[in-house]
Amino acid sequence: MAQKLAGKVVLITGASAGIGRASALALAQEGASMVLTARRQERLAELVAAVQQAGGKAISVVGDATKE
Repeated sequence: MAQKLAGKVVLITGASAGIGRASALALAQEGASMVLTARRQERLAELVAAVQQAGGKAISVVGDATKE
Protein backbone atom coordinates (compact mmCIF):
# COMPACT_ATOMS: atom_id res chain seq x y z
CA MET A 1 0.00 0.00 0.00
CA ALA A 2 1.34 3.43 -0.95
CA GLN A 3 1.48 5.72 2.02
CA LYS A 4 0.92 9.05 0.26
CA LEU A 5 0.75 11.03 3.50
CA ALA A 6 3.75 9.55 5.32
CA GLY A 7 5.60 12.39 7.02
CA LYS A 8 2.58 14.71 6.99
CA VAL A 9 0.75 15.93 10.10
CA VAL A 10 -3.02 16.49 10.16
CA LEU A 11 -5.15 18.20 12.83
CA ILE A 12 -8.72 16.90 13.13
CA THR A 13 -11.24 18.60 15.39
CA GLY A 14 -14.41 16.74 16.34
CA ALA A 15 -12.46 13.53 15.81
CA SER A 16 -14.36 11.27 18.20
CA ALA A 17 -17.38 10.68 15.93
CA GLY A 18 -18.87 11.11 12.49
CA ILE A 19 -16.85 12.57 9.67
CA GLY A 20 -13.95 13.43 12.00
CA ARG A 21 -13.54 9.79 13.01
CA ALA A 22 -13.97 8.53 9.44
CA SER A 23 -11.39 11.04 8.21
CA ALA A 24 -8.89 9.97 10.86
CA LEU A 25 -9.23 6.31 9.91
CA ALA A 26 -8.92 7.06 6.18
CA LEU A 27 -5.85 9.26 6.71
CA ALA A 28 -4.26 6.60 8.92
CA GLN A 29 -4.32 4.16 6.02
CA GLU A 30 -2.28 6.69 4.04
CA GLY A 31 0.33 6.90 6.81
CA ALA A 32 -0.55 10.33 8.20
CA SER A 33 0.40 11.47 11.69
CA MET A 34 -2.46 13.17 13.50
CA VAL A 35 -3.43 15.39 16.36
CA LEU A 36 -7.00 14.45 17.24
CA THR A 37 -9.21 16.64 19.38
CA ALA A 38 -12.75 16.25 20.73
CA ARG A 39 -14.67 16.49 23.99
CA ARG A 40 -14.86 12.79 24.88
CA GLN A 41 -11.56 11.41 26.17
CA GLU A 42 -12.62 7.74 26.12
CA ARG A 43 -13.68 7.93 22.46
CA LEU A 44 -10.45 9.69 21.56
CA ALA A 45 -8.42 6.96 23.24
CA GLU A 46 -10.29 4.30 21.25
CA LEU A 47 -9.68 6.24 18.03
CA VAL A 48 -5.96 6.64 18.71
CA ALA A 49 -5.70 2.86 19.07
CA ALA A 50 -7.64 2.31 15.84
CA VAL A 51 -5.46 4.81 13.97
CA GLN A 52 -2.31 3.09 15.17
CA GLN A 53 -3.68 -0.30 14.16
CA ALA A 54 -4.42 1.10 10.68
CA GLY A 55 -0.82 2.24 10.25
CA GLY A 56 -1.05 5.89 11.30
CA LYS A 57 0.29 7.77 14.28
CA ALA A 58 -1.89 9.87 16.56
CA ILE A 59 -2.04 11.79 19.80
CA SER A 60 -5.23 13.11 21.36
CA VAL A 61 -6.07 16.39 23.05
CA VAL A 62 -9.36 16.74 24.90
CA GLY A 63 -11.00 20.09 24.24
CA ASP A 64 -14.34 21.83 23.89
CA ALA A 65 -14.53 24.65 21.37
CA THR A 66 -17.57 26.09 23.13
CA LYS A 67 -15.51 26.89 26.23
CA GLU A 68 -12.78 29.52 26.42
